Amino acid sequence: MNSPEAARHCVAICQLSNQRPEDFNVNTELLVLENGEIHVSTWDAEPRDGGFDVHVLNDRVDALGFMVITDWEFFDEKAYAVVERRPGS
Repeated sequence: MNSPEAARHCVAICQLSNQRPEDFNVNTELLVLENGEIHVSTWDAEPRDGGFDVHVLNDRVDALGFMVITDWEFFDEKAYAVVERRPGS
């Protein structure tokens, strides 16, 4: 059974881009998976060491119209969090 509350929860994944920097002027991408749609935010993060700044991740999620509802978890050079759409977004 799917409750209306559970339907609002989405997954956010942040990872380093696999595009070559000279071809693609960003090195970090954030994906939010919502009801079969993918929302994407990309940026050039410094330093290019694979680290993720939680404050930047939260800002990027917010810019896409979502809010983080769990702590970010880090696994296999990716960051994961559960997010939900901001009311009115």
